[in-house]
Amino acid sequence: MHPIEFKNKWKLSYRELALVLGYESEYTTRNWNMPGEHKRNPQNVVRVACRLLDEKWEREGKALNSYL
Repeated sequence: MHPIEFKNKWKLSYRELALVLGYESEYTTRNWNMPGEHKRNPQNVVRVACRLLDEKWEREGKALNSYL
């Protein structure tokens, strides 16, 4: 699952998305949705993490915890 799809589905801010995916700042998460030269593509491991976290939240409910 693409992180931006995950963000939109669970109505997360970029800061919250960074928190649950283990990023120290929201800079990278913002750039996943930005057109132009600063656009970044998420690594496959991030897509897997989003899918697994989505499945967990579907079962257990949304929990904004840092997974660092």
